[in-house]
Amino acid sequence: MAQISLERQVSKRSPLEAGIDRVWRFFCSVRAAVVEIVILAVLVLIGTLRGSSVPRGIADHVPGTGGLVDRWYAWDAFHSLPFMGMLTLLAVAIAICTVNRAPGIWSSIVNPTVTTTHGFLSNADLSARMAASDDRDAFAARLQEALRRRRHRVLSAERNGEIHVYADRYRWGKLGTFPFHLALILVLVGGVVGARWGFRDDEFIVPEGVTREVGHGTGVSVRVDRFSETYLEMGAPKEYRSDLTLLKDGNEVKQGSITVNNPMTYHDMVVYQSGFGQAVRIQVADKSGNLLMDDMIPLGPFQAKNNPDAPAGVLDIPPAGVRLTAIAPDTNPANRPDLDDLNLRSGQMYLQLRPLTANAALSGTVESVVNQGQTTRLGDLDVTFVREKRFTVLQIARNPAVPIFIASALLLVGGLACTFYFPHRRVRGIVSAAAGGGAMVTLAPLARRDWSGQRAFETLLDGLERDLGLPIERVRREHPPPDRAAATRQEPATT
Repeated sequence: MAQISLERQVSKRSPLEAGIDRVWRFFCSVRAAVVEIVILAVLVLIGTLRGSSVPRGIADHVPGTGGLVDRWYAWDAFHSLPFMGMLTLLAVAIAICTVNRAPGIWSSIVNPTVTTTHGFLSNADLSARMAASDDRDAFAARLQEALRRRRHRVLSAERNGEIHVYADRYRWGKLGTFPFHLALILVLVGGVVGARWGFRDDEFIVPEGVTREVGHGTGVSVRVDRFSETYLEMGAPKEYRSDLTLLKDGNEVKQGSITVNNPMTYHDMVVYQSGFGQAVRIQVADKSGNLLMDDMIPLGPFQAKNNPDAPAGVLDIPPAGVRLTAIAPDTNPANRPDLDDLNLRSGQMYLQLRPLTANAALSGTVESVVNQGQTTRLGDLDVTFVREKRFTVLQIARNPAVPIFIASALLLVGGLACTFYFPHRRVRGIVSAAAGGGAMVTLAPLARRDWSGQRAFETLLDGLERDLGLPIERVRREHPPPDRAAATRQEPATT
């Protein structure tokens, strides 16, 4: 009958209630949490190795994995939907588990169980016994008053002719678990916010005197007003500095200088100094004299195909439908001079134009060596090598989740401080009448395998001895080794 009534009760649940219960149990499941953490760890590993040579090594040693490795390098795991989805799933799981535990924690703080059992007291790792000549009620009152003087909350209840005593301290310290879990949730939420709206550009190249848009929907542009560098006697760079102006929607919002260890910050965006190099200013005009392009081409991101010591740069010119390639003189003529087919001198630049579209301003690839300040005709275009200038390499990072991470750090430290510096200390005891008159009490802490809790209990006993003026017998239960424990469970031998 009990089984039938249970089935009927379950059958009365609506599909909505059953669905909510299934979802709730899924988010509270330890197995689901382990799977989610493993998947997140795999995504983190994939995203971390993307910036290393490990994928290329796999492609070199495992045939047929070249295409997969190329997709690996092209896929930004930390900004992908699976990564953000796993962070969101874990955040929701932690929130639901915290809500699930909240009633029990609050009940243990506000309405704890007062009564205990003699079995718990006798099986505790550490317990204490005390006898007094007072009657049961008087001794229980003295004991409770002594515990209150030791800054403990004391509750009592009478059961089966005995007085059960419950005393605790730092009960509100258990609430430290909530800011701790909230901090974990904020860390995951911050990861989602950073992955969705944050970015990091490791090679943002801006020539001196040029303004470049940061992009990513920021509306911010960076202008390099001046670049300067100093060198050591051996020729290595000692320091390089960029004088920058930040513009927001065309309006100047900040100016300053940055070096390698001194970045510039604007709201949640940080600009770092990363490197520098040479750039060339090129002007391109059509046969009617209309200026199609006047821009800087950084030299160094590319090298000549046959000469790795010759810095090069590439720039597309959409109005003309062509791609411009510029190659500078060999930076180390003594290194493999047989590779230097161009034999460019200082102040010269190799320029090449090739069509990108069917309606380009030229029909085939054209090239020429141009001196600084000289204009040359390439197809139907006039190309002028204006001058060489320097460029700076910046790293620009934006993470709108920084305030979230700061808040989570404060909550994390606060929650841990409450949990570890103000742990919930609980003591249970039973006061009973002694057989020969008087009363006796047995006390034990809720501190199984908790060394600090047992030490706090011993400190409390020292104080009770002084306050009550009675000796206290401390009983420490010794745990037998596993083989001895197994032997005690066997039937006794018969003779």
